[in-house]
Amino acid sequence: MGYACRNYFVPLPEGSDLEAINAALRENSLSDQQRIMAGQSDPIASRLAFERSQLGPLPTHAPDVGEVRQVLVHSTGRVRLDAGEELVADHPRCYEKRQVIEDWRHYVPLLVKKSFAVPWAWALRKADLPSSFEAARQELVTRRADGNREFARLLELCLTHTVEAVDAAIARARGQGEWSADTVRQLLRWAAEEDSTALPLDPTRYPASQGSAPAPDLRAYNRLLEVRS
Repeated sequence: MGYACRNYFVPLPEGSDLEAINAALRENSLSDQQRIMAGQSDPIASRLAFERSQLGPLPTHAPDVGEVRQVLVHSTGRVRLDAGEELVADHPRCYEKRQVIEDWRHYVPLLVKKSFAVPWAWALRKADLPSSFEAARQELVTRRADGNREFARLLELCLTHTVEAVDAAIARARGQGEWSADTVRQLLRWAAEEDSTALPLDPTRYPASQGSAPAPDLRAYNRLLEVRS
């Protein structure tokens, strides 16, 4: 594959139409079968013919494109899919045929690992996110080479905080100039600390700390004025 890309697609092939380009590619591929690869004694065509003789027949039915699992439908109309101890999906039941229900939160862990898919993720395009999220993503992409990965980290914060709280933290972070997902995470942490009020101490539980200490004798400091010979 690498040899074909370097020799047949660099530079990009030109032709009158797609059929002409495909014909040229087929001709080059057939002629390349007469090449003998390094470390081999037979041409590619001979080795291909031997490999084909060892292959089994094609299946008579189309292979499954994914793993089929049973889901649990609750009486409340919610569908839950578990994979061992991990929750994969939990959303309202679909009562119509061929209706697709996608929750963008299910794709966040994968988008963190493969952030190049963020701009084209279908679940994000249909997500119920505020428009400020897309504005933040474009700003990150403009300022950083890993802008899409940083945006995926913002989405990851929505798994542990509400979208409204993350949106408010993003707006606050963008107003400070330079910012990142770590900035938004810290703002969310500060907001949580502001809401938590410390309970007053019960003085009856600490009687030893309630007694009045005697006033210090300040005359002791006069010894510092003494001149010792």
